[in-house]
Amino acid sequence: MAKRLKSLEEMYLDANPLTKLPGSIATENVVKKRIDAGAEIAFCLLDIDNFKSFNDRYGYARGNDVIKATAEIIDETVAENGASDDFVGHIGGDDFIFVTTPERCEKICIAVIGLFDETIPGFYDREDREKGFLPGITRQEQEISYPFISISIAVVTNNKREPINHIQLGEIAAELKDYAKSLPGSVYVVDRRKS
Repeated sequence: MAKRLKSLEEMYLDANPLTKLPGSIATENVVKKRIDAGAEIAFCLLDIDNFKSFNDRYGYARGNDVIKATAEIIDETVAENGASDDFVGHIGGDDFIFVTTPERCEKICIAVIGLFDETIPGFYDREDREKGFLPGITRQEQEISYPFISISIAVVTNNKREPINHIQLGEIAAELKDYAKSLPGSVYVVDRRKS
């Protein structure tokens, strides 16, 4: 009981103040524990694309509303499509994670993207929604059109690899996330490389 209370206290202290989701310490502990137990996991790293242009246009308060809505979308979707032991975390800024099994991850990713893309246009002013982009100016004073916010998801599993630790898993996910962000729109990419 004391061990469980200590664990809950750590998660509470690590919770993101905006979304109340567990933070990076809790995430690391969950991933490490599952890997050490020999469980097959899908580590899914999510990042909001074009978020800076949204914040620049509408301000941090509306940006925070997008962050909170994204947290709710991920949390609700994982709860509906995952299992009771799946984990959702907010590791900072506009970066989130969820941990599930390889069998469930793609269904969850598809559902997150669908709900995200359906919800996000409502955060834009009508005029910008009608245009379909946000106008902006680069540092070189060039006019630019920023696409609407989208979400990129990088999925890394440990089921087709040599034993991998939580640090390696995170590094692969970060690399894959960069690739996902280079693609247009909301996407998920799954690392299919084998060790």
